[in-house]
Amino acid sequence: MLLTAFCFLQFALQVLWLGKLQLPRILRSDTQSQAAVTRALQQVHRHVERFLDRVESFGLVRFVYQGAPAEQPCIVVANHPCLLDFIVILKDLPNAVCLYKSGTLDNPVLSSFVRVAGYIEGMDGTASANKRIIASCSEHLQQGRHVVFFPEGTRSGTATRMHKFRAAAFQSAVKSATAIQPVAIYCDPLILGKGQSWTVVARQDNVMTIRYLPAVTLNELPADRQTAAALGELVAERIDAALREMNDQR
Repeated sequence: MLLTAFCFLQFALQVLWLGKLQLPRILRSDTQSQAAVTRALQQVHRHVERFLDRVESFGLVRFVYQGAPAEQPCIVVANHPCLLDFIVILKDLPNAVCLYKSGTLDNPVLSSFVRVAGYIEGMDGTASANKRIIASCSEHLQQGRHVVFFPEGTRSGTATRMHKFRAAAFQSAVKSATAIQPVAIYCDPLILGKGQSWTVVARQDNVMTIRYLPAVTLNELPADRQTAAALGELVAERIDAALREMNDQR
């Protein structure tokens, strides 16, 4: 329990230090250069690696990576069972940015970080927000970055059952003519899920599997179904099948 509390405290302090001091210092060094943005994201990546290595070395969670992330910039779409989802993907994608919920800006730990890291603010239910997300996603892809979406919009609730995917990721893929790489994240047992206390981590043996699936493109669909909605259905089916397979292999 003490080790779990230590890891959460360390994570909060690292995020605060990155968001309020380290990343602004890097970006101020050259406000016009994408190289400065790249250095900032790589700094985040190094901290993520250290944090996850510490969590694993303490015996709190064992991380199992299967498959490989796409080398070319693309949109990464994953299910969202727990709070660790983004950082476990970020470990493999040092240049990635993520879509975050607008409510994150009210979080005293995360608000400065998501702003200065250049992450993309999520939907607020308006058409203008959707256009902004698509434009930001296209810009990051052009700059050679992966863009990570958790299109459920909230944590799944169970390790295998997903909420309906929202459309922004798939509209962005269609508009930018880029591939989507599905990622299935399976927690055995579920940790840091919706409604779960952080203390659950300390009371059970935890394994988190991150499975990178083959990239999906619009051309895989029949000509009369090459739409964002159909693409979203295909990606959801691939992730769902992988989750059910991992659950059956327990």
